[in-house]
Amino acid sequence: MPSDLPAAAQAVAVEVLVHGAQSRAQLAKRMGLSPATLTRLVKPLVETGVLAESGAVRTPGRGRSSLPLDVVADSRRFIGVKLTTESIYAVVTDLRAEVLDSLTLAEPSLDVADVVAAVAGVVARLESDTGRAVQAVGVTVGGRVDKGETVADSPFLNWHEIPFRTLLAREVQAPLFLANDVVGLTKLEQWFGYGRTYADFALLTVGAGVGYGLVVDHRVVPTFVSPIGHLPIDPHGPLCAWGHRGCLTAYVTSGAMTAALSQAHARPVSYAEVLQLAEDGDPAAVRVVSEAARALGRAAAMVTSLTGVERIVLSGEGVRLAEVGRETLGVARREYAAGRTSTIEPVVRPMDFTEWARGAAVTAIQAVFP
Repeated sequence: MPSDLPAAAQAVAVEVLVHGAQSRAQLAKRMGLSPATLTRLVKPLVETGVLAESGAVRTPGRGRSSLPLDVVADSRRFIGVKLTTESIYAVVTDLRAEVLDSLTLAEPSLDVADVVAAVAGVVARLESDTGRAVQAVGVTVGGRVDKGETVADSPFLNWHEIPFRTLLAREVQAPLFLANDVVGLTKLEQWFGYGRTYADFALLTVGAGVGYGLVVDHRVVPTFVSPIGHLPIDPHGPLCAWGHRGCLTAYVTSGAMTAALSQAHARPVSYAEVLQLAEDGDPAAVRVVSEAARALGRAAAMVTSLTGVERIVLSGEGVRLAEVGRETLGVARREYAAGRTSTIEPVVRPMDFTEWARGAAVTAIQAVFP
């Protein structure tokens, strides 16, 4: 989108991108604009190709047919890349983050130079396969990312103060954007998921780690990973790797849950097996899952208490925990509510790593549109 467009025109473009084709009358009503003001804002968007007029639609009453305004989603390509300790997950999407192609590659090593080369290779391969110019590339990692430039601390990759965006930008021609993976997932929910119809929501993710995203008044609020991941749940609970006793990480991460059940059964168990055994009534597994669900429910209640945001999305590659432990999670949300528990139940969004990669793509889409 041209950078000299006024903010109000950019807001119109985002409205159409997020909510789909609309007539000028619908747009004016949704955005609280006069017809004259909307006409003025729309004109440069159509002239520059940001918006396009589609087939005529008859409006109610005697008025003439109008031409709905929409984005041409297929006109642009974006690449999203999610890094994990074991694999690189990448997708090609259109402007509305619909996945057109995907690629998963084993992580060659966690050496920075190796990862840079591997990601650059994945981007080049996908761009070649799609046969189209890529408008922007988004890359996300688990851990703290400073100013969209530096992986300040990633316990999963064991990286500290790595200027990853600069290093990768030397190998990638398209505009490149780096973000925390939960930020990417939050932006995906904000524009193309549950959050697109609400001004406020919070996202909690569970899996190898714990993530927290927050949107207030349609804006992504900067959040920090560590405070929510190490939220105290029980002062007598198990230790996490940082030495915190009974924090959220010590209960709900896949590593914590598998370690607890492996010890109980004196053999290694997978995360999927923990949940399956709990569903089958295995006492030790039921205990592990119940404690984890209770911790997650308390965390959700705490987010609502501290922010006032009642709509909670539970997601992440380990989110089946919320389904298996749904009853306990609900009880935990009400434990300290003093009768003021939100009546809005958390939304559970199962996902895989392709969704994390879509989130990376959306960081790029939001960066260039507008």
